[in-house]
Amino acid sequence: MATPQVPSTLAELSEVERLAQDIASKTREYIAVLRQNGCGLPSNHASIPTNQTLPFAVASLQTNLMELTTELQVLIQGPRLHIHNQILAHVNLINLHAIYKFKLPSVVPTDGSISYQELAQSIGVGEDIIRRIARYAVTKHIFREVDDGRLAHSATSKMLSESPMMMEWIGMVCEEMWPAATKTIPALVKWPDSQEPQHSGFALAHNLETHVFDMLVDQPERASRFANAMVYFNSNKDLAPHHLCDAFDWTNIKQFVDIGGSAGATAVALATRLPELQIVIQDQAILEDQARKSIPPGLTERVTFMAHDFFQDQPVRNADVYHFRWIFHDWPDKYCAKLLRALIPALKTGARIIVSDFVVPASGTASWYREGLVRGFDLAMMALFNAKEREQRDWEKLFGDADSRFRFDGVRTVAGADLAFISAVWQGF
Repeated sequence: MATPQVPSTLAELSEVERLAQDIASKTREYIAVLRQNGCGLPSNHASIPTNQTLPFAVASLQTNLMELTTELQVLIQGPRLHIHNQILAHVNLINLHAIYKFKLPSVVPTDGSISYQELAQSIGVGEDIIRRIARYAVTKHIFREVDDGRLAHSATSKMLSESPMMMEWIGMVCEEMWPAATKTIPALVKWPDSQEPQHSGFALAHNLETHVFDMLVDQPERASRFANAMVYFNSNKDLAPHHLCDAFDWTNIKQFVDIGGSAGATAVALATRLPELQIVIQDQAILEDQARKSIPPGLTERVTFMAHDFFQDQPVRNADVYHFRWIFHDWPDKYCAKLLRALIPALKTGARIIVSDFVVPASGTASWYREGLVRGFDLAMMALFNAKEREQRDWEKLFGDADSRFRFDGVRTVAGADLAFISAVWQGF
């Protein structure tokens, strides 16, 4: 039998071997930076802290490692297994739905374990059923099995037990977005090239004839879960609203209108850091009490709430900045242009419009991992609202189509921020 030749230089290594070397090198660097910053080392044991915030240098290495290991996994699997693993991914949602519906993280003791018989009695489901569900979760590192078949927490399930907002997010995905996903392609077939938000997979799945947000106004329990899911999602430091402060020069900015500003997270973050700024939060009247309660006493003279439908003419005139955070990706282009045109009667020459939103990287300009995350959000917006995430060229076209007097001012990014900051300036002639 011939002895396999060992490559003598890096140039002779296969793609898999080069990836493996990169992963080994980056892993050593990652562990070293974790230790330098006093962070706990990676573990799935329930005793580790579940809420530690990673410094930017650590988080950047973490992302890089996930990119490399994902690429290695694809190569090792080969085409057939790669598709097999994707096509069976829906069973993860079955499992997560059960974890949410039966509140399993809160039933399993924080310290200790529970038998499947006790677990079944506690949640009112057959013992065989819950054992099968839990053991699948164990294979995904959600929970651990100990002491001859008793269920205990892993780091992941412990985190879920301590994060009711994340559980709400899981519930929203499983009960709102998953049904929408199964009807997205039928919706595209039924309404090809539609620019109407009610022509979506969500609308088809839930027999809806209006926008999702209009439905939520009339269904407070679903609205509460949606709001809690967004609270969790926005708690991610990469999505923190204060990043906006670092994207622009605020020296001569006095008045800021936060359109669709919800309960005021962005307004409070900016007002805290920019003491000269006067801010008006605009959103549906139903959010007024929540917004007023979220404004700290020391900011109430500078941060106010105004009920406003953003498709109607903007009532606050001559402000310096009009801001939309995560609004445009909820609407098709036709309605985004309408949003922008509603500003025009209020705009002074030089007024800036800022949109805090994802910008989809042009194909091939980012890692597959990073591009895949943002394009995944794009498909989610398609399913929910018949809407989209946009590339930079889409943003430029959107402003131009709304009115040629909007001068597109490009896209700005801030280190550590997942959202980009798209802006245009009103030329007024």
